[in-house]
Amino acid sequence: MSVAEVHRISTTIVRPASYIHKLTDHNYKRIDLNPWDLVYLRQIYMQRGFLFTKSQSRPMQEDEEDMISLLKTSLSYALDHFFPLAGRLGIEKHEDDNTISVYINCNCEGAEFIHATADISIDDIVSQPYTPPGIIDPLFSLNGVMNYEGQSHPLLAIQITELRDGVFIGCSTNHSVCDGKSFWSFINLWSEIYRSSNYHTPCPPPVLERWFIRDTDRPIRLPFGDEFLVTRNVSDAKVQLFKGHVEKCFRFTKANIAKLKAKVNSEIISQTNQKTEISSLQAVLAHIWTAVLRARSDLHNNYEENEETSFGLVMDSRTKLIPPLPEAYFGNTGSNLLVTAKDSEVLQRGFWFLASLLNEPVNSFSDEKIRSTFESRTKTPVIFINSGDQAGVVKKNLWARGSHRFNMYGNDYGWGRPIAVKTGMRRKSHGMTTVNEGPVKGSIDIEINLTIEVFKAMENDAEFMKGFSI
Repeated sequence: MSVAEVHRISTTIVRPASYIHKLTDHNYKRIDLNPWDLVYLRQIYMQRGFLFTKSQSRPMQEDEEDMISLLKTSLSYALDHFFPLAGRLGIEKHEDDNTISVYINCNCEGAEFIHATADISIDDIVSQPYTPPGIIDPLFSLNGVMNYEGQSHPLLAIQITELRDGVFIGCSTNHSVCDGKSFWSFINLWSEIYRSSNYHTPCPPPVLERWFIRDTDRPIRLPFGDEFLVTRNVSDAKVQLFKGHVEKCFRFTKANIAKLKAKVNSEIISQTNQKTEISSLQAVLAHIWTAVLRARSDLHNNYEENEETSFGLVMDSRTKLIPPLPEAYFGNTGSNLLVTAKDSEVLQRGFWFLASLLNEPVNSFSDEKIRSTFESRTKTPVIFINSGDQAGVVKKNLWARGSHRFNMYGNDYGWGRPIAVKTGMRRKSHGMTTVNEGPVKGSIDIEINLTIEVFKAMENDAEFMKGFSI
């Protein structure tokens, strides 16, 4: 099966349980977006979902109506603490300099909750060698909606899809409102409230106030005389741009990761006579991305020796700032780290070389660099453009997003641990790599989007496949 036909049973707006009190609390009526938030305005909503077997979601013969009702009630209690997710984006026009500013309007208009069914099985999602977009995308709401459209769309949408033999919980969140760490903190609280059937206060509570270097920097003024100019040069994301691409998940066990890490650190010492501590994730990404380059090289006879590829990582700035931001900071704190290398050099020198390249910007990631970039983007805001792969813009980029440190499989709704975590359609360009926690402690799942031809070349690559058996 390549397409999931989803039928909506009901759509409900869920507000924070104490929303009437929230509406009279002017302390958080408006939350100004900072440079970390604004970069995502022209991109698609962030989407993550998790899968349960139907036997898991029916403990003690819990009926469907009760399950849906309890999910809504517990969501309402969770939104009490993360109430910006129940708001909408707001636009303020500044007539004095013909600019606009963007903020979260904490008006408690509510999150969207959808109950749906789909005539597909768990195997259609997790057992296919390559997952076509038509299976995963319909399990999420707000597909193709841009973050700037949060003025008229909910900032959070939950879709509960009952499958033939399972339940999929698909969550779509406005990325200008929060990052992955913040998102998973919210989901962890929601599942805990549902499981315990009690109103539960998170510890520590989320820190909702946005960080700025100076209070006088807010609101940040965007050089657009009209809010519609924010959409300028944006590709049409309401259609699947990256046709011909499929997704595959590579699972690295704790033992695989330890051996890859030991191997790469040993090779760096033998090649450079220098000791550089490569992290587990850097070793795994270097192993996969080197294999992608080998596969592309084998497939394209016109491959030019001087071609370059950019390799990108998103780093959390919370702990790198001095003083650090609270772990419970709710918002975006991602900084993009990018290195570029000639494909021929990576292929000739091997994955240890790429791992050492990835390690360099991580090691130099500091409070000073974070503040310098933040200051620059406060004065001259940057908004990333959601560019189309058909224009050749992103074919030579390999980006990693997400983190294996997020608590994904701990989301037990009283049904047991999820059996899989999946990603929606956002930025699924050629080579986009998503890092997820694996289902077994210490494992890492790497989802990557490529053509089937590249995947088959990788599967025939003995050096790459050795990484799963060493």
